Formats: sequence, C-alpha cells, structure tokens
Amino acid sequence: MNEIIIFYHTFYEELLKNSIRHNIRHVTWVPTDSSCDATDYIKNNFPPFTASNPTICFMLPNFHTQTTILQLLSTLNIHACQILDLYQLYMSKVSLLHYERIIGNCCEPLDGMVFGISHGQTGIMEELLPGNVLNFCSSSQDIYFNTKVLSSLVEEYYDFVSSARYVIFALFDYTYFNYDVLLSNECLGYLAYNGFFCEERNSSAKKPDTDAINQLLTERYTTHSNASAMAEFQSLFPDICCPDIAAYQAEYKNWYCKETILSDSSVKQYLSPGTPVFSSIQRHIFEPTIQFQVANFDHFCRLLCRINPDVKIIGLLLPKYYVVEETEKAVNQIWKPYFESIISSFQQKYANFSFYDFKNLSEISRNQTYYQDLSHLNRIGARHMTEIISELISE
Repeated sequence: MNEIIIFYHTFYEELLKNSIRHNIRHVTWVPTDSSCDATDYIKNNFPPFTASNPTICFMLPNFHTQTTILQLLSTLNIHACQILDLYQLYMSKVSLLHYERIIGNCCEPLDGMVFGISHGQTGIMEELLPGNVLNFCSSSQDIYFNTKVLSSLVEEYYDFVSSARYVIFALFDYTYFNYDVLLSNECLGYLAYNGFFCEERNSSAKKPDTDAINQLLTERYTTHSNASAMAEFQSLFPDICCPDIAAYQAEYKNWYCKETILSDSSVKQYLSPGTPVFSSIQRHIFEPTIQFQVANFDHFCRLLCRINPDVKIIGLLLPKYYVVEETEKAVNQIWKPYFESIISSFQQKYANFSFYDFKNLSEISRNQTYYQDLSHLNRIGARHMTEIISELISE
C-alpha cells in the first residue's frame, strides 16, 4: 500500500490511533489544529510528499482549514482519488444539519431553547437552565440563520418546540445586526458545519460566488454517503465507532465547552502595539444588512409569539474578557446606542421581550479563569454565567 498521510485535529488523535488497522506500515501523522500546521508540513516535505503518490486523509471539522490544504494540494497535482475526508465519513450516521443533530435525540417537549452565535454555544449550559432545554447556537450564526433554524424546527418538530416557555437569544455584540455570515470570511465554514447551502443576497453589492461555494459544499456533503469512500474508510479504520446522535452530542459538548483557561500570553499579545485590529462589522455600517437582520429578528419574535403567545423572549449579551470590552469601547461609542435603539423598539413591540446586557458584569468579565480565550467562556465560566441567567428566568 502507498504511504498514508493523515492530517488530523488533535481532538481526534486518540480515536484515530486506537482504531487504525494494525498492519499498516507507512503512516504519517500530521497534527493539524490550524491550516498552517498542514501547509508547513507539505512545503517542508516537497517533493518527497508528491513522489510517494500518497493517500491523503483529513480528520478536520474545520472546513476552512481543509479547503486551504486542498487548494495547496491541487497545485501539486494531487488528484481527488487520493484524498479521503475521514471526518465526513466518521459523521455518516448523523444528519448533515446541525439543528437536527441537536434535537435528534429529543423525546420530551421543550421548556426552553437557546439561539445565537459561538458565545452562546460555549457560554450557556442548557442543562443548568430550568426544564428541558436545547441549545441551537452555532459559531458564526447570524440572525437570519438563527431565524431559519427556528422556522425549520417549528415546521419539522412543532410538538417539541411549541411548548417552550422561554427562548434565549445570545445576541453576540452591539454590532450583531450589522453582520451577515454570507458576506463574511466565515461563510464556507458556517455553511459546511451546519449543512446549509449558500444563498443569494439581493440587499448588498458584495455577493459571494454562490455557484462556486455550493460546488464545494456538494462535494463535501456527497462524501457523507459515498459507498466506495466508506469502504476505504472502514478498511483503514476497522475498529472506529462512528457516533450516533447521543454520542455526537457528548462529543460536541467536549469540543466547545472546554476547560482551557485563557493564557497570560494571549492577553499580552492582544495588548501589544499594533493590536487589536477591529473587524469590518465594527468599522463600517452596512445599512442594507442592518435592515435585513432587523427584519429577520422581527420574524423570529413573531414566529415565537404565534406558536406560544405567552413565551418569554430573552435577549442578552454575554461578556468578553474585560480587556477586550475596555478596548472595544472606542468603536462601541457608535454601536451601543445604535444597538440599544433597535432593542428598545422590540421591547415596545413585544411585551414578552426582555433584554439583559452582561458585558459589564465584572464578576464574570474580570475573572481570567472563566475564559477559554479572549471572547469565549470556558466550562467554569459558562456554569457561573448560566446560573445567573437561570435565576432571571426563574423570577
């Protein structure tokens, strides 16, 4: 057999090494927690890398990382038949759609739901909230896609979601209405992880190449059910156990709800000269996007009130680490009143909509041991933050 080169995220190292066929001799393991890890390896081992005509395997949940590597491999005349997407094959027993992976094991009506972006994904522990609750937050998920997920849940799982007494929407930051994931550099990664295709946006001059993106996504999604690829995967990893919904949910929580503690070096680097660099949505006002997302948030609230007029809709902002909050006050002089004006209009329109801004909650934001990075709470911080939110719901 030709050499096998496996680019893998270190989260899956033990799983892969314990399940690979024992008589395979020529295996090279390349830890790949960022695209640079892989590209550096390829560049440092070229031309030997291509001379061996290797089989190249990816165990990489991050689609951006994999796409970057594939683009480099294409310049080295590595053919598609040499490449095996282990991650998609490993995930073959669960739905491509993230929201179905979350609700797929639900057997009781829901008391609550959580929506939002990665801050809500890592910072709110649904098991500590009152009743039976599911968290549908996803990294980079803008207001439109949160609304799309809610609409799909209402259509497909009405008996489970219509009973919800409260819905939490973690609104990320004062710039959230200014954010459209399809117009960001997170577009591919978001769509691939959540199982969606790219759509046209008519409200902005900046438009993604939907055909090219959907071609990439089609290739990735097709791997999920490719019989010959699955046979090769099972031959290479005969002892691997692909996750069902319950196993996936446990793995998913370990992936996002980390115990990692924000390092001093990360804080020091953030505060070094020349940083931070504010994002495009902090530096520019995209009026068509704001109008689009305000309309979507209204749709979100109207839909909830239609299925349950008594539902509590709770909007909130979770705190980043305090050095970030202090630094971003410069741009938030504009964005905070803009955001608060929009929120106020929703409070006036929907009597059951309440809002809490925790960005200045110092008992959380000034505790470095509560954060896994500068913006996201770790498991300890999420526990404390969720207990505070839970008390508000129970009042």
